[in-house]
Parts: sequence; C-alpha cells; structure tokens
Amino acid sequence: MNQIYPERITQARELLGLTKTELACELDVSPAAVAQWENGTKNPTTVNLAQLSLRLGFPISTFFRAPPTWLARKGPISFRASKSAETRRTNLQAEQLVSLVAEAYAWLSKKVRLPASNLPDMGVLIDSPSEPEQVAAFCRQHWQLSNRPILKLGELLETNGIIVARASFGDTRIDAFSCLIDGRPFMLLGAEKDDRARSRFDAAHELGHLIMHQSATARHLSDLDDHSKFEDEANRFASAFLLPAETFGSEIVDVSLSSLLLLKERWGVSVQAMVMRCHSLGLTDDKRKLELFRQMSGKGWRRSKGEPLDDFIPEIKISVGRLSLELLEQRGVIHSWEIQNELPLPLDVYSTAFGVERDKFESIAGDNVLEFKIDLADPDTPNSNEFPSGQASS
Repeated sequence: MNQIYPERITQARELLGLTKTELACELDVSPAAVAQWENGTKNPTTVNLAQLSLRLGFPISTFFRAPPTWLARKGPISFRASKSAETRRTNLQAEQLVSLVAEAYAWLSKKVRLPASNLPDMGVLIDSPSEPEQVAAFCRQHWQLSNRPILKLGELLETNGIIVARASFGDTRIDAFSCLIDGRPFMLLGAEKDDRARSRFDAAHELGHLIMHQSATARHLSDLDDHSKFEDEANRFASAFLLPAETFGSEIVDVSLSSLLLLKERWGVSVQAMVMRCHSLGLTDDKRKLELFRQMSGKGWRRSKGEPLDDFIPEIKISVGRLSLELLEQRGVIHSWEIQNELPLPLDVYSTAFGVERDKFESIAGDNVLEFKIDLADPDTPNSNEFPSGQASS
C-alpha cells in the first residue's frame, strides 16, 4: 500500500476548523483513532480514507502526497486577535490555507513566470530600521511611486511579487494575514466585511508586517506586548504608505468630517483613517480627534460599510492567478478542470488561490472534449439496431 502522510490528515481537519474529537464523532470512530492517524502510529483503513475524503473535501490522493519540504521554511503568520479558543481555531485554518495556496502557486510557477519578490531591504535603513514613517517612504521610493495616491493597490502588490488572495472564514475578526513562505510573500485578505476602504488599509497593514517584521518569531507574535507593538507599527506604516505626509498633509485645509469626506475617493482610505493620520501629523490635537470620532459614531460611520462613498473607493483587484490560468488554457497547456489530476487539492483552495469561481475547476466528465456528429439510420433499413456510424472531431 502507498504511504499515507499523517500531516495531510491534520491539514485537512484543521482547514475545516474541526477538533480531533469532532472529526471522530462525525466519522463514528474514537478520538484516539484520529490521534493515531495524525501521529502516524496507525493508518486509516480504506473505508476510513473514503470517509475522510468525503467529510473533509480532500481528494483521497492528497493523503498519499507528501507535503513539500519547502513549506517548513514558513515564517510566522501575523494575526489580529489570538485570545479566544475560537480565534485560535480560525488561526489554524488560516495557517493551513496559506500553505495550500503556496502549493497551488508553486505548481503554477512551473508553468508560468510569476513576478519576483521585490520587498524593500530593511538592511538599507541603518539609522531607524523600525520607524514606520521612514519605512513607508522607503518602500514608495523602492517601488518608484513618488507621493501620489495609490489607486491600483492590488496590481501594485502583485507586480512586486506578493501573492494576494481573498479568503472567507465566517469570522469577522480575521481582517487579513500574511507571511513569508520559502522567500515568497503571501497576503490573504478577509472577504467577510466587504469594505473597500478597510480592505485597502488591511493590505497596507500586512505589507508593513512583511517588510518590517520578517525576523519576528512565533514567540514574538504570541507575546502580548510584542504583538501590540507590531500591530501599532503596521498601522502606522499603512497610514504613512497610503497617506504620505508631504502631499496628503498639503491638501488638508479643514480637519472636519465634511472636508475629509471630499478626499476619500482621491486617496482611497476611510475618513477614520484620515482623522488618525491628521492627528499623527500634528494637524489636530487629541481633543479634536476624540470629537471627530464621537461625531462619526453618532452618524454610524464606524460600523463596517457605515461611511458614505465607500463604493467610490477603488477595490483591490487580484489578477495574477486568474490571468495565468487563462493563458494556460488559451495555449492549450491545461484546462482548469484538469489541475486536480496534477495537484490533488480541494477545489475551494484553487478558487481562493487563483480568484476564480469554484465551478471552473469541477470535472466536466468529458463534456466539450469530443463532439460526435451522428447521422441516424432509417429504422426501416437493415441492421438499424447497430450503433449508427458517425465521425468524431475534436
């Protein structure tokens, strides 16, 4: 019998957010049996494998496929909240998803040339390597952006080698997360809130993590003080990256909700973010900032999609994966529904990784492969019970 890789069973279970006990209950086996499957002391039976495949949505062949060794070269993943058991479970889902997305892009990179990673080298900033304001300015300089507004943020990130994807976990506490895997930066944005301004800030926030916190360890991110420090730095980076002091500051005439709302479409950020940026630039004091936030609360602007003009904010478009698959199909290299033969993963993983609807990857069971042109025989002629003659064309 081929070797079963217990890591794949753990991966599939954690991706669905199940505990060992919950999975055991659903399969009508003991929790000890699931634990033995995952630690490799005992293999599931053929029937067990079929049950695992059906319940977890993984092709059976995935369990016989070794996880790539380069996945071990994965840096710590940045998260917002990490206190409750439910959030920790969601974090495990996120960790498994980004690993599977990385596998999908490793497969894709063998067929198309993806943009190389082009993160700024923090080693150049010797004087103040962790000051978010200067890091943001350095990143803009490195990517030759000057100080203009960034409208095509998704395209910018992908052009510089960052793999961007959207993921849904059914948990509004997960805004976004990011990590480096074998030197390649990955960024997954939450799909729950459907808030364009928030999503753009989240993306810039994660960019800050990818640039400033590459040397951080899982221990650092689990320490509440370090975690809080990193989050504050990433927020300050995002604010400075999206709203450069020189140009944004020169456009502020009056720090009021009405005047800031006029700048929302131009800069692609929320009024809340602009209020915070004005405060950090010394354009308003603590008292005025609190008053503006009180006004926003009264208007309901602090709720998700509560601010006016959100639909005027440019959305983050993700296209590298989708366009790569279209190119492969156009050149006859492979159809999307054939990918699972080469890379046996759940269809939802392809959909998340490449930003394409799930049904594109579903097997079509031969449809559109061969077109039969059949001339039906006259029922009164001899041998009419034989299969009618026909010609097949591709």
